[in-house]
Amino acid sequence: MRTEDFIKAVSRETEENERFEELRKGLPIGVGETGNILLAQKQEKTLTVRNTCVTGTGRTNYIRRLIMTLSCLYEKSEACFFVLSPKIEYGELLRLHSADVTAPYIRDKKDLTEGIETLKELVLMRETGLGYPKLFLILDGLETLPECNKDEDLIEYRDIYKLLMRKAGIEIITGVDLTKSIFAGYPGAFLGVGNCLINVNEDGTADVTYVSEDSSLSLPVSMQCPCEPSVAESIAFLNAIPAE
Repeated sequence: MRTEDFIKAVSRETEENERFEELRKGLPIGVGETGNILLAQKQEKTLTVRNTCVTGTGRTNYIRRLIMTLSCLYEKSEACFFVLSPKIEYGELLRLHSADVTAPYIRDKKDLTEGIETLKELVLMRETGLGYPKLFLILDGLETLPECNKDEDLIEYRDIYKLLMRKAGIEIITGVDLTKSIFAGYPGAFLGVGNCLINVNEDGTADVTYVSEDSSLSLPVSMQCPCEPSVAESIAFLNAIPAE
């Protein structure tokens, strides 16, 4: 049985399972030290943009694997993955048959502007009831584009966040080198309230830190990065969900 077919079958069998529905609505980012699934965000305020920021060594591969995992947790009609990045690694996601992935070719600021216009159309479609129930927006490496990131204030990211403020059902996954921006010493200012920072390490693990309402940071929690899903891994993934 293919992974996506297995996930669909489990989904049908567990429609009444409240914990499983919570997982599907959240953003799974890996397995914690106790073996439990970690969710980046919990949607407690329906009109809050939730942003997961990934930084550190190997952040792009981490995000790519995360999207592959997410593509198995949602049916193709349930979620759209929209990628704005100049990194060629994301081109592989276009081959995913289980997910609707859009990754425009981004080489400079002009391409980025055109990509943002397409994003606006997707958001408008969702508002009129024609789009997907869930939209995952992936932003990675925009600060490296020519004519972008003047004064190292990550203005392109901030402009996109302003566009999506108070849009329900939109998850933002950002990959950026915070150590080279003015937010290096104050990540809470970049992430915003109620969000999460993932710092990927050279050994493939990641440290997860949460930003509280006063912009203070929680102690980092070490976790394993998600890997490309197989049927066996998907079974282990679902079995690790604690019963309530």
